[in-house]
Amino acid sequence: MHALRTLTISAALVCATLASALAADESGCRALPADATLDRSVPTNIGRIQQQLVVYRCKQYMAELTNVLADARAWTERLAQQFDKSAVVFDIDETVLSNWEAMYHNRFSYAAGGPCDLAAPRPCGRIAWELSARAAALAPSLEFYRFVKTLKDKSGNPVEVFFITGRREDPAMQAATELNLRQEGYDTWRRVYLRPDSTRGDDVSTYKGFVRKGIEKAHKIIANLGDQYSDLIGERSDDHAEKCFKLPNPFYFIKPGLPEGGLKCLQR
Repeated sequence: MHALRTLTISAALVCATLASALAADESGCRALPADATLDRSVPTNIGRIQQQLVVYRCKQYMAELTNVLADARAWTERLAQQFDKSAVVFDIDETVLSNWEAMYHNRFSYAAGGPCDLAAPRPCGRIAWELSARAAALAPSLEFYRFVKTLKDKSGNPVEVFFITGRREDPAMQAATELNLRQEGYDTWRRVYLRPDSTRGDDVSTYKGFVRKGIEKAHKIIANLGDQYSDLIGERSDDHAEKCFKLPNPFYFIKPGLPEGGLKCLQR
């Protein structure tokens, strides 16, 4: 018991709560002792890292997400009326929707295929999870989205919203993704882009930059938000956004990382 109070969540305690009927946003959090703290000095040990990821998600993640989105709110409010056809671009996973329930069930491992039964001890397959449309809205992101929907551009028209995701383009996945967005409160948008098979083998940043470049033919992207640098990278010196916002995500990484020299859209 003393070890629990000084954080550290035991692996047994984490496992014992996996099958409990917790709300998606609370998965794992009720298992934490009240005095659990984030220990940045934890040695490289998979079990300890898993424990610390739970602590971070339950204790600090939402505050860091809220801080980034507060900056995004101030920026979009200031820029919206400076351009005709202003637009905001969002990534989906871990940007507006949280896959925490599935990640927690899997102990942060990745399984692409197979079924997803969160009451079973086997891993939850990522594709099945996405098709189930059960990802939960990230509350700070939903609040920011709703704020964006109140903004007008220079011509008095609503600021447009686009979603660009690395989920694979497929009619069933398109329908499930759009259903999930609507169920969680993201109810209107200009378009939701999924990644076509023709881009397989390329970095996802190439596909996302290409889509933003296309959006720019008719709109001014005043803000681009994503949890990975690959959501924000453009081509050469053009990131295809007036400013971009990197949201926290210590749970998984999608290459490429931050380019040498950084991103211009992060520095504005």
